Amino acid sequence: MDIREEEISRKRIFSGKLIDLDVETISLPNGKTALREIVNHPDASATIAINNQNKMLLVRQWRETIKQETLEIPAGLIDDTDASPLDAMKRELNEEGGYRAEYWEKISEFYSSCGFCNEKLYLFYCDTLTKVENKRPLDDDEFLTQVWYSLDELKQLLAQGKIVDSKTVMAINLWENMVLTGNRNND
Repeated sequence: MDIREEEISRKRIFSGKLIDLDVETISLPNGKTALREIVNHPDASATIAINNQNKMLLVRQWRETIKQETLEIPAGLIDDTDASPLDAMKRELNEEGGYRAEYWEKISEFYSSCGFCNEKLYLFYCDTLTKVENKRPLDDDEFLTQVWYSLDELKQLLAQGKIVDSKTVMAINLWENMVLTGNRNND
């Protein structure tokens, strides 16, 4: 069975600073029609940043959308000044963490929540971290602190429900898989 949906029409109902909202009328595989609400969001980059103590960098910040403080991997939008998703991540690691890395590896590309949003995330792994001499300032509306966790500590935080951000959950699971398969040490 062909499960593809076909766009019949699209109407922009909101244009914002960060997101746009479209309503699509689509044709279903059974010939009926339905509506899809689609949030258009810029792509972003995120990183699994590991220090020389084999701990992962997370940032603690307030997320008004869920009215709570979160622990998240460093991440940020890819903007017009970035030549690539990796360039965006290097900028964000400097800005959010105050670090740079010599070694970078792209681990994955995925959508944050493809049921309603087209935001694509590029996930990188980096280590060989060093403090930057000229840390970029945080955005004017950004307030966060850096924290470091071992893989065991991260697994405990996951089990306790203290990490709720999907990109961070994925990053922790991917890092654990890298360690288990021997792709990265866990000394």
